[in-house]
Amino acid sequence: MKSKNYKLKSSIFEVALICVVMFSLLIPGRVIAQEQVRLDLQINLFMKILRYDRNIAERGEEGLKMGVLYNPADKKSVKLKDDFLEEFDLLEDKTIKDIPLFVLAVAGAAELDKAIENYHINILYIAPGLDNQMDSILKTCEENSILSLTAVEKYAENGVAVGLGIVDEKPEIIINTSVSRAVGADFGADILKLARVIK
Repeated sequence: MKSKNYKLKSSIFEVALICVVMFSLLIPGRVIAQEQVRLDLQINLFMKILRYDRNIAERGEEGLKMGVLYNPADKKSVKLKDDFLEEFDLLEDKTIKDIPLFVLAVAGAAELDKAIENYHINILYIAPGLDNQMDSILKTCEENSILSLTAVEKYAENGVAVGLGIVDEKPEIIINTSVSRAVGADFGADILKLARVIK
């Protein structure tokens, strides 16, 4: 009984924490050109969202390895990759449900297969600047059961499993349930009720 109560309280706390993080974007100076959720908030939100994947322990049996996929020919994409790695390095807790999360950069879709083979990537954050490579990227994710993440709203609306957008200056969680299930993720009602669900 105590275990059930603890899990319930923990779940309520996590939901409340996500709401607080999402609300924080309303504070002046915390919005980036209305294009994407601020990077440190992206990372915090994705870390919290991943905890709601009921199959995350299976994905992380040999560790959670996130590729940060960027376009080396796009200056903004390269900068976002650099900033993402820097922000992630600042996190005190780099675990998801006590499973260590490792992050590495991947230079475009052409390098993705190598990164999967050499580093066993099982989560992929997709930076902007990859519009022309998205079909190939999403196919690779599906074939290798890789959970895809992005803060590029149009990517989230067109096949990425979990995304972030901005609505009325607030972050919006976007979850594609068919894509996420196809790659082995299982998000529960607690997080889905906070998200825009794409089926």
